Amino acid sequence: MSFELAVVVNKDGSELGPSETFLHAHINGMPCSVMSLVGNPGYRMLRSASSGPGSYLASRSLVPLGVRWLERKVTGRTVAAQDARAMKRFLVGNEIDAVLAEYGPTAVSVMEACEQAGVPLIAQFHGYDAYRESLLAEFDSAYRQLFNSAAAVVGVSTHMCEQLAKLGAPADKLFHNACGADVPSEGPETSAKEQLPTFLMVGRLVEKKAPFVSILAFAELVKTVPDARLEVIGDGPLKSPCVQLAKALSVDDRITFSGAQPHDYVLKAMARVRGFIQHSVRAPDGDMEGTPVGVLEAMGMGLPVVATRHGGIQDIIDEGETGLLVDEYDAGAMAAALVQVATKPDFAQQMGGKARARVLKNWTSERSVERLWNIIQNSV
Repeated sequence: MSFELAVVVNKDGSELGPSETFLHAHINGMPCSVMSLVGNPGYRMLRSASSGPGSYLASRSLVPLGVRWLERKVTGRTVAAQDARAMKRFLVGNEIDAVLAEYGPTAVSVMEACEQAGVPLIAQFHGYDAYRESLLAEFDSAYRQLFNSAAAVVGVSTHMCEQLAKLGAPADKLFHNACGADVPSEGPETSAKEQLPTFLMVGRLVEKKAPFVSILAFAELVKTVPDARLEVIGDGPLKSPCVQLAKALSVDDRITFSGAQPHDYVLKAMARVRGFIQHSVRAPDGDMEGTPVGVLEAMGMGLPVVATRHGGIQDIIDEGETGLLVDEYDAGAMAAALVQVATKPDFAQQMGGKARARVLKNWTSERSVERLWNIIQNSV
């Protein structure tokens, strides 16, 4: 029996970025037919059904725009009501069996249409959508309606599931499933590692990743291990301040800021270095990580990870076995952990090997998609 799944992602633009590996996995890795709707509410790009029912939702040409404007004037319907009617027509016309909505606000935007069409809605939360205080205040009543309407609510960490329960998600609808890592089946050769004690940071340079603290810790490491090096992959609002901080700490000659890079580049960088750094924290606005895919990828590439006791990181790292964890904002403790990895290559290699084995067993993209597919099937 065929199964039609619609995966909905509200975002700026009409294409997913190469770093959004977990979204690509949910669209391309499901063992069923998938129709992906990517874009902002009101004019989603119906990538797999641009000429099917409801496709006027995607059109930005003058005639459809004029028709929608006239409809609002005559009927008094809001843009949201038009979107719900169009979405319902899309779901019914394409005989969609279930909808997977990526991020809480996305799920809110489609829950009315799913109810009207009688299609089960699976709401997948990832991070900011479960924690950012301003967003939670804005979506307070909408989230409570969503939790009542959705067939399943998925969080990517145990901490996030606890948070969603506090927000009102019922226990019988709440499921934990971390996103997985897309890593090669063969691990990197030890000979490919650089001889210098090198470290890697990957991700957007934003407050919840506290890149300042990682740079402070690295600067302390350099006092003990002068030949240590760090590469920072990623862009974001804190990139320029990070470059300035590196100069102020006189370690700018030891840190390379590579900017945003494709996934293949990241994996090659992981194959070269000795360890991975991620100092995730609760940001001033309440935002937190789910389960960082970058940490999972680093573990899957056989790297020891130095990170914080934060969110889903504690779900995937056995402290002292598959990684080293420190408290949030404790730059001194992070520096001490980096010294261990930098000065004990055998220790680092053994820890990285255990981390890779753990990811291959539990946290690959395939394992994550398999668990999510089971949740979807049991919700229909």
